[in-house]
Amino acid sequence: VEEIKEKIDAQKPEDAESMLVGSVAKGTYLKSATDIDFFILFPTYYKKDTIGKITISIGKKIFDEWIIQYAEHPYIRGFYKGYQVDIVPCYRVRNAKEKVSAVDRTPFHTSYILKNLKEEMKNEVRLLKQFLKGIGCYGAEAKVEGFSGYLTELLILKYEKFLNVLKESGKWKKKTVLSVDKEGVDKEENKFDEEFVFMDPVDDSRNVAASLSKEKLNFFIFASEEFLKKPKIEFFFPNKPENISREKLISKLNNFLGICFKKPEISEDILYPQLKKAVFAISNFLEQNDFKVLRRAWHANDDAFFAVEIEKIEISREKIHLGPPVDEKKHVKAFIKKWKNNSQAVGEPFIKNGRFFVRIKRKYTDAFTAIKENIDNINLGKNLNEIKNIMRICRGEELLKFRDFWEEYFCDKYPWER
Repeated sequence: VEEIKEKIDAQKPEDAESMLVGSVAKGTYLKSATDIDFFILFPTYYKKDTIGKITISIGKKIFDEWIIQYAEHPYIRGFYKGYQVDIVPCYRVRNAKEKVSAVDRTPFHTSYILKNLKEEMKNEVRLLKQFLKGIGCYGAEAKVEGFSGYLTELLILKYEKFLNVLKESGKWKKKTVLSVDKEGVDKEENKFDEEFVFMDPVDDSRNVAASLSKEKLNFFIFASEEFLKKPKIEFFFPNKPENISREKLISKLNNFLGICFKKPEISEDILYPQLKKAVFAISNFLEQNDFKVLRRAWHANDDAFFAVEIEKIEISREKIHLGPPVDEKKHVKAFIKKWKNNSQAVGEPFIKNGRFFVRIKRKYTDAFTAIKENIDNINLGKNLNEIKNIMRICRGEELLKFRDFWEEYFCDKYPWER
């Protein structure tokens, strides 16, 4: 860490300063995840694009191999003696409320935890982080939508012990507002839309838990109850899902249709929301065309995909279209006018159980064809729209290249029960 800081300090402008931030700086890191984060704090008179360029230039001279990542500012990630290191630019401001960009708060977070977290609490933080990691709820990134490291530290500051956090989580209601110093915040004072709020002690206009999904919050509360009933090491270090045979996996994937492509050169925090947007856009299109979507999945490593499971890949050529009750004369007249001698209709409108109906032809009877013919017209998100030319529709066996993901996806046991 000192070596990296020395190298940064030797190259940075004199009016900027470097700062070690994050869990390594705070002494709350997990041994399995010792990523190192350095921030370079620039005076506010620097332009945004300038601080990004300077930071990237510094990183390129430190790392042999590196990649450029993008958040509010571009930053550089590389490896130094086996450790992943991020060097991120931000602005030096007097307090977090004067931030120019969101990352400007981070140095204040580090300083706050260093000042307030007692030494004996650091192991409690590590316990909570490992528990969250074991149940799949650790990480605020878009891929996980779980608890951030900073949120876990604040929870320990509030409740002092790992076990206390688990016990207190059972009291969190549908609308919960927490802060380090107060037991709760009156709803009249609550300026947040989210159902679960932990007010940032360095900027009370920010919800530290904003990126925590309802699904991950509820699963954490459930896992906490289960652990308190029957504690075991597997909550912290779960076994891997059982291997699924190739034949069984192909069978499970039989009704999945996916869009596969090489992962674009964008950060996962940009990619994953677009994968989610894309899979729901495809789902909506299919459902508008009478294909029943059962489940959705999306994932990225070197390659990426999003997929839907459909009740039936192929459906009948015709369907019964519902019309108005016979006594609604105005609507009946319009219905008959629309469908009598309509090329899409199969036969004349008819009456059954006091209503009009008509049998009509479906536009698509095969989901594969429906997607293939319409993918260019479906909005998948900015970056994914730009690479439609390299996308291909995959089904069944073609999705096996993401085998590790599918074995986790199809596992019907909780992580601690495997």
